[in-house]
Amino acid sequence: MIAFIARHLIPRRSTAATGATVLHRDVASSGVEPAKAAVAYRSPQPVSSDPSIGVIGGAAFGLLAAVLYTGANVALRGSVNINPFLVSAVKAAPTVICLTPLLAWMWARQKTLYTSLAMAPRFMLVALIGQFIGNAAFQWALGSIGLAASVPITLGTLLIGGAILGRVILGEPVRARSMIAILVLIAAVLVLSSPDASQIPSDSTAPIPTWMGALCAAASGAAYALFGTVMRQSMSRGLSAPLTMWISGMVGTISLWSITTVTVSGEEWSALTAQQWQTMAIAGIFNFTAFVSLSFALKALPVVAVNLINASQVAMAAIAGVILFGEPVTTSLVTGIALTFAGLCVLANRKHRRNRTSR
Repeated sequence: MIAFIARHLIPRRSTAATGATVLHRDVASSGVEPAKAAVAYRSPQPVSSDPSIGVIGGAAFGLLAAVLYTGANVALRGSVNINPFLVSAVKAAPTVICLTPLLAWMWARQKTLYTSLAMAPRFMLVALIGQFIGNAAFQWALGSIGLAASVPITLGTLLIGGAILGRVILGEPVRARSMIAILVLIAAVLVLSSPDASQIPSDSTAPIPTWMGALCAAASGAAYALFGTVMRQSMSRGLSAPLTMWISGMVGTISLWSITTVTVSGEEWSALTAQQWQTMAIAGIFNFTAFVSLSFALKALPVVAVNLINASQVAMAAIAGVILFGEPVTTSLVTGIALTFAGLCVLANRKHRRNRTSR
């Protein structure tokens, strides 16, 4: 099983065009996801099609990833009455637990884990930002504005920040169609951030108003954008994908558990039920499993197809928020989600045209 997972997680060189954008909420699945929505990740070494999976299998894995990410988000939404740092700490643990034996297997078989560690300190710092501002802030957002509004705000800000940071840090071009998509996504974020787009969940313990919850969701997306950009830079300068994922998960596990021991009182610890622990653990397990499923999908399907399948998380989050948690359906919410989809379609169409031209 470890060998099977490793074969799909370790990127292989391909003749495909470089710079393919992959929407996938937590590039590292280290909890920097949060399992919340998709993360814009540009693979430094795009992978080629894997005939052993097939198109139908690839589509199934892509849909499974979207469902699992949504399941992780639902579990996080169900944990809004728990300390956000504790929720994020528990969610980060499965990545370390699952990847540690994988890295040990790779090391024992003399697989390349890194060619240079020069980027490791910088990546660890950014991973810390991703864990605290990305995961913890997203949890605060869920407790303030709910699931249906938090996911599109985070995703929209992530894509906007990814384009800007890609230009500033990596020198990547921002084309006219990308600018149009950015403007549409900015409009979506502004609409979803309006006071009438959502309301504070009745079971939340977050003592913050809705406007601050929207700000937390946007900050979470910006942190994920920074994390994704530096991760791409680190992978292109010597760190392997499994190692970056493990580093991020380990940074999150150590730092978040440390802050949790300080911020969570004895009464809060004793008040936690077995069901609450299970819900937090499920969020982490679903998040990591979703990343693995997405990796399989990318072996068999074009990036655009995986993007569109994975973007269905926005709709799934809205449906889950309304049906499972009774979140209100408002004009601002529907408009903001529609604008988010429009921005995603513009980005997908840009990539589709570029791929057709390259042929």
